[in-house]
Amino acid sequence: MPDLRPVLPAAFAAGATLRTPGRTLTSGDFAAIINATWENGPLHTDDVYMAATGFGRRILGGPCLIAISAGLTSPTMYASWAAAGLDCRAALGMDEVRYEGPVFENDTITVDIEVASLEPTPGGSALVGRVRDVVRKQDGTTVLTMRRGYLLTPIEEKA
Repeated sequence: MPDLRPVLPAAFAAGATLRTPGRTLTSGDFAAIINATWENGPLHTDDVYMAATGFGRRILGGPCLIAISAGLTSPTMYASWAAAGLDCRAALGMDEVRYEGPVFENDTITVDIEVASLEPTPGGSALVGRVRDVVRKQDGTTVLTMRRGYLLTPIEEKA
């Protein structure tokens, strides 16, 4: 009989690597994120223009990929924080954002979330969790890397 127990996420701890589920980016996803962000230059919206470039077709804008990647990581991060007894109070920022390669319609991306550090704040009432995200396409090609930080607090026990 197969083991039907749920697979629980790894707890958020320095040295852990978490992986998101994959997401195939359809033409509808491209249209939605382009419309939401106004990232509407010819690189992202003009098939004729892009046919004459080295890419040969439209690519997803970098800021759009950041937004999709952040959304893709949310369920994995929150589950991992909860498994570690932590709650996210604030995102502290992004650093070292690098676009490594193009993303096209129908590419499937996943994000490896490498937990770099988990350090107490100066007053000791919270923790700063720092991660490095590596976004990859279905063929393993890295398309985006970035570092992010979060303010985390222990989950308060309910009385």
